[in-house]
Amino acid sequence: MTTFGPQFGEDDKGTLSIERIRPGLAEVYFRPSDARLTAAGRLDDPTARRLLLRFDTSSQTTTIFPIHTMPTSRFLRPKHSPILAIELSDNGIFEDVDDFDQTPFQVLPNTVEDVELYLAECVPAGFTKDSNYGLGLERRLGFIPRALAQIEGVKTLRLTEQRDLDVAVTEGGSTFEMSYSLFDALRRGANRLDVKAQTSSLKKKQQSAYVNLLTKLDAARFPPKPIDRSPDDVADAIGEVVIDARLSDRDRGAVVKLAQASVRSSLKTQRSAIVKLHEEIELASLDELIAQLESYLPKSLSEARWQALFEANPFILDMAFSVPVLFLQGQAHVGGKKLDGSGDKITDFLFANQLTDNMAVLEIKTPSTPLLSKRSYRDAVYGPSFELVGAVTQVLDQVQRLQSQIFQLQSLNCEHRLESYGIKAVLVVGVIPDAPELKRSFELFRSTLSGVAVITFDELLAKLLSLRALLRSRR
Repeated sequence: MTTFGPQFGEDDKGTLSIERIRPGLAEVYFRPSDARLTAAGRLDDPTARRLLLRFDTSSQTTTIFPIHTMPTSRFLRPKHSPILAIELSDNGIFEDVDDFDQTPFQVLPNTVEDVELYLAECVPAGFTKDSNYGLGLERRLGFIPRALAQIEGVKTLRLTEQRDLDVAVTEGGSTFEMSYSLFDALRRGANRLDVKAQTSSLKKKQQSAYVNLLTKLDAARFPPKPIDRSPDDVADAIGEVVIDARLSDRDRGAVVKLAQASVRSSLKTQRSAIVKLHEEIELASLDELIAQLESYLPKSLSEARWQALFEANPFILDMAFSVPVLFLQGQAHVGGKKLDGSGDKITDFLFANQLTDNMAVLEIKTPSTPLLSKRSYRDAVYGPSFELVGAVTQVLDQVQRLQSQIFQLQSLNCEHRLESYGIKAVLVVGVIPDAPELKRSFELFRSTLSGVAVITFDELLAKLLSLRALLRSRR
């Protein structure tokens, strides 16, 4: 049988030694066998002894320092570099109970046999437990330190009971923390993937032999077969989600295209899942929009910034109307020009009723626009602010100018059906004041306006929140 690399006999085994540093702290050192040291040309090298384990009862931590123990170019170097150490918190020290008062206490390993017993019984599954092979993670879990190597400055992997499925970088950026449960989930997932990969590889090899040997011999007797793709290949490729996945734009594009290509056929067997996916997309889009709107409200943003937000998401403004409307144009113009031409500006947004084609205009200001005067007109009575009165007058002027130009607009914008039966006007401005007397004065003023509906920015946000609550209740 062909073999590779240095070969050693049954008596090839390194030696362990224990050193007490102080009470509650002990270190275990490893020296490779003479056969391996000879093969590496380091038989008389006093530095060939390496720190392998550290037991610390004060922190209830065992620290493993994985090393390469085969006499290759990496002999006695860190096995998972740049990860130099693996800490096992809350799982590293022998526990015993006092015979007198039954008080639990920690006991350091005193002998090599104690160390070997600890490695065999206390180190989690997924670790190499034979010191002759340098300890550390099993080869098939090498993807974990390779991933952590991408985080600059991390030198230690810590497993702890103090976390669930979350992870963190601590100790000034030198330590990566994860839970035992997450580590075990990754280990079991790797096992499943390995088994499936081996099975898939065997199938493909058998298929290759069939096509290249049997089909070439007698195609009638052994007709070509398509590539054997298991039903769950896509699910296996995606894998079990343990933590929130961060996909690249290419990954997301592939997922979206796959969904688009299979949505009609999937409706037959996955209708419920498709409906839920649609609802999830709606909710995700709505959540993102709500978060953006909430972040915008406290800021002193210009009207142009709000204009851009609403143009990108015009359905927000749909909620300002009591009838279904169709967005026609932002920054609409009149004066014998096209709606998107260079005439006199009439409004920030132009809409049309989807059923009657009746036009509607919508003007926006900013959330910081004051709604009421700073001084009361009478006790607990406040008049509208100069800015609010001016904005209302501006909208009414836009409606009047739109009505006067309606025939010219109709003739120059044949692609739109425009009617002016009774043009609706909406003004989005300010936020609802906190004080009860201010709320009362504002409501008294806007309720008397017959030509303009005044809606505040926080009312639009409240409508979005209500819509989200409705969508969530349907899930």
